Amino acid sequence: MSTVDRLYIGCPVQHARQFIAGKWQMGILWNLKNQSLGFGEIKSKLPGLSDKILMQELDFFIQKKIILRNAFEFQTGKAEYALTSIGESLIPLINSIVEWGYLYLQDEQMSKEMSMTPMPAIEEIENGMAEKE
Repeated sequence: MSTVDRLYIGCPVQHARQFIAGKWQMGILWNLKNQSLGFGEIKSKLPGLSDKILMQELDFFIQKKIILRNAFEFQTGKAEYALTSIGESLIPLINSIVEWGYLYLQDEQMSKEMSMTPMPAIEEIENGMAEKE
Protein backbone atom coordinates (compact mmCIF):
# COMPACT_ATOMS: atom_id res chain seq x y z
CA MET A 1 0.00 0.00 0.00
CA SER A 2 1.40 3.38 -1.00
CA THR A 3 1.80 6.32 1.36
CA VAL A 4 -0.99 8.16 -0.45
CA ASP A 5 -3.33 5.15 -0.09
CA ARG A 6 -2.60 5.04 3.63
CA LEU A 7 -3.56 8.71 3.96
CA TYR A 8 -7.04 8.01 2.60
CA ILE A 9 -7.91 4.95 4.68
CA GLY A 10 -11.32 5.60 6.17
CA CYS A 11 -12.10 8.58 3.93
CA PRO A 12 -15.70 8.29 2.68
CA VAL A 13 -15.00 10.34 -0.45
CA GLN A 14 -12.12 8.12 -1.53
CA HIS A 15 -14.17 5.05 -0.68
CA ALA A 16 -17.02 6.21 -2.95
CA ARG A 17 -14.61 7.25 -5.73
CA GLN A 18 -13.38 3.70 -6.21
CA PHE A 19 -16.82 2.80 -7.62
CA ILE A 20 -17.38 5.76 -9.97
CA ALA A 21 -14.02 7.29 -10.85
CA GLY A 22 -12.90 4.75 -13.45
CA LYS A 23 -13.37 5.60 -17.12
CA TRP A 24 -16.08 2.96 -17.63
CA GLN A 25 -17.50 2.44 -14.15
CA MET A 26 -20.39 4.89 -14.23
CA GLY A 27 -21.35 3.75 -17.72
CA ILE A 28 -21.48 0.12 -16.62
CA LEU A 29 -23.58 0.91 -13.56
CA TRP A 30 -25.84 3.32 -15.48
CA ASN A 31 -26.63 0.68 -18.09
CA LEU A 32 -27.57 -1.85 -15.40
CA LYS A 33 -29.85 0.52 -13.49
CA ASN A 34 -33.11 -0.76 -14.99
CA GLN A 35 -32.24 -4.20 -16.25
CA SER A 36 -29.94 -7.21 -16.12
CA LEU A 37 -27.60 -7.44 -19.08
CA GLY A 38 -25.23 -10.00 -20.52
CA PHE A 39 -21.54 -9.28 -21.09
CA GLY A 40 -22.02 -8.55 -24.81
CA GLU A 41 -25.01 -6.32 -24.15
CA ILE A 42 -23.05 -4.19 -21.70
CA LYS A 43 -20.13 -3.99 -24.12
CA SER A 44 -22.37 -2.93 -27.02
CA LYS A 45 -23.70 0.00 -24.98
CA LEU A 46 -20.21 1.33 -24.27
CA PRO A 47 -18.32 1.73 -27.57
CA GLY A 48 -14.55 1.50 -27.13
CA LEU A 49 -14.69 -0.67 -24.00
CA SER A 50 -12.47 -3.74 -24.39
CA ASP A 51 -13.40 -7.23 -23.21
CA LYS A 52 -10.46 -7.23 -20.81
CA ILE A 53 -11.38 -3.96 -19.09
CA LEU A 54 -15.08 -4.86 -18.93
CA MET A 55 -14.24 -8.18 -17.27
CA GLN A 56 -11.90 -6.45 -14.79
CA GLU A 57 -14.57 -3.90 -13.87
CA LEU A 58 -17.29 -6.56 -13.54
CA ASP A 59 -15.02 -8.71 -11.37
CA PHE A 60 -14.25 -5.69 -9.17
CA PHE A 61 -17.95 -4.82 -8.80
CA ILE A 62 -18.83 -8.45 -8.02
CA GLN A 63 -16.09 -8.64 -5.39
CA LYS A 64 -17.37 -5.42 -3.79
CA LYS A 65 -20.99 -6.67 -3.93
CA ILE A 66 -22.10 -3.86 -6.27
CA ILE A 67 -23.07 -6.24 -9.09
CA LEU A 68 -24.41 -9.77 -8.98
CA ARG A 69 -23.51 -12.31 -11.68
CA ASN A 70 -26.32 -14.70 -12.52
CA ALA A 71 -25.04 -17.72 -14.44
CA PHE A 72 -27.55 -19.86 -16.32
CA GLU A 73 -27.04 -23.56 -15.69
CA PHE A 74 -28.79 -24.61 -18.87
CA GLN A 75 -26.55 -22.44 -21.08
CA THR A 76 -22.86 -22.85 -20.46
CA GLY A 77 -21.02 -19.57 -20.47
CA LYS A 78 -24.19 -17.46 -20.43
CA ALA A 79 -24.48 -15.02 -17.55
CA GLU A 80 -26.27 -11.79 -16.80
CA TYR A 81 -25.18 -8.99 -14.54
CA ALA A 82 -27.49 -7.00 -12.29
CA LEU A 83 -27.10 -4.36 -9.61
CA THR A 84 -27.34 -5.45 -6.00
CA SER A 85 -29.13 -3.21 -3.50
CA ILE A 86 -25.73 -1.63 -2.75
CA GLY A 87 -25.23 -1.02 -6.49
CA GLU A 88 -28.71 0.46 -6.77
CA SER A 89 -27.83 2.89 -3.99
CA LEU A 90 -25.14 4.39 -6.28
CA ILE A 91 -27.66 5.25 -9.02
CA PRO A 92 -28.98 8.49 -7.42
CA LEU A 93 -25.39 9.71 -7.10
CA ILE A 94 -24.63 8.85 -10.73
CA ASN A 95 -27.94 10.38 -11.81
CA SER A 96 -26.99 13.65 -10.07
CA ILE A 97 -23.62 13.66 -11.84
CA VAL A 98 -25.30 12.98 -15.21
CA GLU A 99 -27.85 15.76 -14.65
CA TRP A 100 -25.18 18.23 -13.58
CA GLY A 101 -23.07 17.33 -16.59
CA TYR A 102 -26.05 17.70 -18.90
CA LEU A 103 -27.00 21.13 -17.52
CA TYR A 104 -23.51 22.57 -17.73
CA LEU A 105 -22.69 20.87 -21.01
CA GLN A 106 -25.36 23.04 -22.60
CA ASP A 107 -23.20 26.09 -21.89
CA GLU A 108 -20.11 24.66 -23.58
CA GLN A 109 -19.30 24.06 -27.20
CA MET A 110 -20.26 20.52 -28.21
CA SER A 111 -17.33 18.37 -29.22
CA LYS A 112 -17.53 15.15 -31.21
CA GLU A 113 -17.12 13.06 -28.05
CA MET A 114 -19.82 14.94 -26.18
CA SER A 115 -22.32 14.40 -28.98
CA MET A 116 -22.08 10.61 -28.57
CA THR A 117 -24.69 10.56 -25.78
CA PRO A 118 -27.60 8.48 -27.08
CA MET A 119 -30.88 10.39 -27.50
CA PRO A 120 -32.81 8.02 -25.18
CA ALA A 121 -30.35 8.85 -22.39
CA ILE A 122 -30.78 12.60 -23.01
CA GLU A 123 -34.58 12.24 -23.05
CA GLU A 124 -34.48 10.26 -19.80
CA ILE A 125 -32.35 12.98 -18.15
CA GLU A 126 -34.64 15.75 -19.38
CA ASN A 127 -37.77 13.88 -18.22
CA GLY A 128 -36.24 13.25 -14.81
CA MET A 129 -35.31 16.90 -14.43
CA ALA A 130 -38.81 18.01 -15.51
CA GLU A 131 -40.38 15.77 -12.85
CA LYS A 132 -38.29 17.50 -10.16
CA GLU A 133 -39.60 20.96 -11.12
